[in-house]
Amino acid sequence: MRLSITNTNKKPKIQWTDIILIISIILILWQGLSMLYPPLILPSPALTFKSLLDIMHGDNLLLNIGVTLHRLIVGLMGALLVGSIIGFFIGINKRIKRVLEPLIYILQSIPPILFMTLAMIWFGLDGQATIFIVFIVSLPIMAISIKEGFDNIDMKLIEMGKIFQFSRFKIIKEIIIPSLKTYFKSGLIILIGLGWKLVIMGEVLSSGTGLGSQITEGRLNLETNKVFAWSIIVIVLCYLSQKIIDYGYKLMDYKGKMT
Repeated sequence: MRLSITNTNKKPKIQWTDIILIISIILILWQGLSMLYPPLILPSPALTFKSLLDIMHGDNLLLNIGVTLHRLIVGLMGALLVGSIIGFFIGINKRIKRVLEPLIYILQSIPPILFMTLAMIWFGLDGQATIFIVFIVSLPIMAISIKEGFDNIDMKLIEMGKIFQFSRFKIIKEIIIPSLKTYFKSGLIILIGLGWKLVIMGEVLSSGTGLGSQITEGRLNLETNKVFAWSIIVIVLCYLSQKIIDYGYKLMDYKGKMT
């Protein structure tokens, strides 16, 4: 018997026509503004996409993507693991909650740029600082997501489990964990978007490799078109990452219904 809170609200589907319309509006506005400013300030869509094609035909695109993905995945996996464990224990133990909950909120309130500055001092400029910034900024967000899941569990479900003489382990397995799935998914989707911002910021400030370093190179060479082109690549990768996570959850839900 599995008792959990399920969300019956379905997200509205975005049609391809809507996406095309949004992109068209952006391109029209972009083209219009680029006619008012020199390419150094705002390159035109045509110049940007030419640079994008040059990057895609170059030798270092996949290498830089791989380096950035490695840093992103290591940082996020650490944050997901540690943050979920902390959030779980905050949820099930009131004494731990009194001690750790204020620390988690303090950690969340610290500006990422402060962590970045410290990470550059502690780890240098070889990429470890980027992993650290992704980890330390993402950790409290995951912990708070799991904690919020505990706070919103219907206590009637717990009482019902006790009536059916569920053991503590079975209550956690059959009631608590299924009820936390929605909050874990929400936290994960937030972290994917935030993680991309953090990893690029870290590479821009502290690394000579990865996608962020290419943005820095474009800035130093006053090649704004390349800055825009690399930024488009980052945006696409971030969007695809979120879609992969969403698809993975839909696949798991489908398999769960089949069984």
